[in-house]
Amino acid sequence: MVGVGPEGLDSAVARVTICNWAEKVVLDTFVQVPVEVTDYRTFVSGIEAKDLESDNALPLERVQEHVKSILHGKILIGHALENDLAALQITHPWHDIRDSANYPPFMKEIRDSNDSAILRPRKLKELVRDRLGRDIQAQGKSHNPIEDARAALRLYKAERMEWEKLVMKQVAAAREKELRESPTSVAHRFHARPYGVTHHSQKGDYFHRSNYYRQSSFSSPRVPSTYRKDNEKCYLPYRSNSNAPLIPYP
Repeated sequence: MVGVGPEGLDSAVARVTICNWAEKVVLDTFVQVPVEVTDYRTFVSGIEAKDLESDNALPLERVQEHVKSILHGKILIGHALENDLAALQITHPWHDIRDSANYPPFMKEIRDSNDSAILRPRKLKELVRDRLGRDIQAQGKSHNPIEDARAALRLYKAERMEWEKLVMKQVAAAREKELRESPTSVAHRFHARPYGVTHHSQKGDYFHRSNYYRQSSFSSPRVPSTYRKDNEKCYLPYRSNSNAPLIPYP
């Protein structure tokens, strides 16, 4: 991000970096800022005027197209992604976002004036140090977006199963809320099946595929996005276009 507007207090996207599940960089580009940059924030961003004025910098519209194409049907992993999406002026399905700034086990608890517990985000640098035992964003050096992207991905990988369980509960709660608010239309959307689940069989094992929330993954192996119970067993749903085997969830 670079600063725009009076005193550079507003933010504009100036570089976009995306890594895949294998931590390979699939997009890394500078972005042309359509308004005057009043603060390059070089000490943090590492960005200078020459970077945004070079032939390698792409217009925001093209970057938006690239990003949306890459992220379509995928789980988006990162830290404080709300800010990134706002700067890019794009959206992503909430159930396909894994934000280490908003994952409760990663957050810090503080007390308000009424002595009630409130969760607040922690810095990526602190999370990586405490959870992964690694140091990033060395003092006195600008942040490396590739390093930050990989760090957020590793945090997710370390908590993947527990994180997905939480998302499953959130998705189920959203479904139940919508069913309560509009049971007729939701039942029709779900083809009159409870929870919108269809059943498929492979080698004798059943897995469940949602009709409502898109199955998505960052890359293979596939990442589950929802589940349901059936005869006391739970199975993780997966994308059908991968060769990875189905794995029953105990």
